[in-house]
Amino acid sequence: MVAALMLVILRMTIGWHFLYEGVWKIENADAFSARPFLTQAKGPAAPLFYAMVPDLDGRTRLNLQETDQGVTSEAYANAWTKLTENAIAEYKLGPEQETEARELLDRYLASLESYLTENREDIEGYFGALERLEARKAAGTNGAAHEKKRVWDEQQKLRYEVNGWLSELDGMGEDLRLALWNVLADDQKARGPIRAAVSETEALPVPLPFVSTRTELLDFAVTWGLTAIGACLLVGLCTRLAALGGAAFLVFVLLTQPPWPTIYPPAPEVVGHALVVDKNFVELVALLFLATTAVGRWGGLDFFLYRWLGQPVLRRFGGGEEPETAEKN
Repeated sequence: MVAALMLVILRMTIGWHFLYEGVWKIENADAFSARPFLTQAKGPAAPLFYAMVPDLDGRTRLNLQETDQGVTSEAYANAWTKLTENAIAEYKLGPEQETEARELLDRYLASLESYLTENREDIEGYFGALERLEARKAAGTNGAAHEKKRVWDEQQKLRYEVNGWLSELDGMGEDLRLALWNVLADDQKARGPIRAAVSETEALPVPLPFVSTRTELLDFAVTWGLTAIGACLLVGLCTRLAALGGAAFLVFVLLTQPPWPTIYPPAPEVVGHALVVDKNFVELVALLFLATTAVGRWGGLDFFLYRWLGQPVLRRFGGGEEPETAEKN
């Protein structure tokens, strides 16, 4: 009896941990993004997580094309043009409004070209440094600690550099969206805000009503996945499935930050020291253990789910217990 009670408490404790993580992300949606978590991945599986971040190194968005006056980015130019055309069509702009919208687009495309031309030398230098870094990674570090540090520091430096340019250009796209919004009349604005410009690297294969980019979809999945897992564990609903879902999430966490001393960068001293087994690994094992038990039925909604749905289905196919036997168990 005491063991069963402690397992219920363990289930609810882990559920609360997951639930609060999800609720915090919901309440701080503007501040939360899975991107930093993925871009800080280390160890052998790091490239897998880097690939989840659209155009992480800016190869598509900063792929410069020659123009009569300098260079431009086809990715940004196409995204801003699509943004403008969609606004014209969706808000049914009048002739004067359409002319103003297209003039805005032309000005922003000119600003795009001017900005990229001004930074062309630095951007080309960045891609040269990125190629050299990748060659160094491919050659290996021979396990030398100083070489691991040099590679990691150079990678972080290059990402900081490219993020500066991309943030500037994304900000220009947002300014264009706001400028187009100011073109609209009050009755047009009543239809809702203009959706942000989305480059081809962020575009979803299938349009969704609640997110507009791949990054937003990933954030949505993490936020609501943690919330659902936590809520189900807390109330004991579909407990085994929730426990397996939580365990799968923790596997990804462990793969992004493997608790292995020779992997650079090391974990901060304040979190302690670990060799394979860290707090995430312990919680993972606990979830896998809970998934092997009927802890959801001992103190949760799975009791009713099993009694009203599970038992009848099992008896229908000759595999369930009789009610009297099940109650004794």
